[in-house]
Amino acid sequence: MSRPEWHRSKIGKNPEFCFTYNGQPIRWDGINTAWQMALNRSRISDFRFHALRHIWASWHRQAGASCNELKDLGGWKSRSMMDRYAKFATENLLSAATRIELSREGRNVVPPSRFRHA
Repeated sequence: MSRPEWHRSKIGKNPEFCFTYNGQPIRWDGINTAWQMALNRSRISDFRFHALRHIWASWHRQAGASCNELKDLGGWKSRSMMDRYAKFATENLLSAATRIELSREGRNVVPPSRFRHA
């Protein structure tokens, strides 16, 4: 189910609130308390819940999600906003960087000797 379809399925479930749990609104203080307790138990400091959105987007991007797919999954209206969230790890760029190095015969496409200075 896509994100817009999921949102539509929630319409009318509660006459007053959009996000609920057992018919009661989900409030920030409840989420914040559970979040702080989890951080304390795991001895993690200075980590905000919103950072998980950045991590989620980056992992999707690194796993091969296209920009348009990720933009739709994350609900961003523009590519520039999505780019603020999704980052590539440099390891993922290795295959792109080496594409021009070898021909099908296993030789360099551009011999390194052409780049030597006299």
